[in-house]
Amino acid sequence: MGLFDFLKISVKDKNAPAKASTKPLTKPNKGKSVGTAQFDSKSYPLLSISIKGFVITEFDDSLIAGQNARTTITVDDQFGRFSFTTNIGVDAVEGDKCACTWVMLGPDEGAAIRKYVQNKKAAGK
Repeated sequence: MGLFDFLKISVKDKNAPAKASTKPLTKPNKGKSVGTAQFDSKSYPLLSISIKGFVITEFDDSLIAGQNARTTITVDDQFGRFSFTTNIGVDAVEGDKCACTWVMLGPDEGAAIRKYVQNKKAAGK
């Protein structure tokens, strides 16, 4: 055993952020928009939002999977109204839908999303 054999051991990062599931791409919020996501002065309908990320539709392939971007999220429906700007990572693009995860999400934004999801769940939607 050599002096630097410990460098050969790979350790999996337990704190790595969870990737957003691509599952919402197939059944996104029954087709109803809950708000908008804006990249590079283009707005896209927001189909679903969670504490892990969101799914948009009518996407024009302006971003690719693995790319990071700055976005403004605006949610405006009967379950909540809020808006914020943050960094996201693109996880999957399928047809005209795009799934993204939050790269940087502040505590106020996280609290607004949690409250929105709880309101929606309480209403059975």
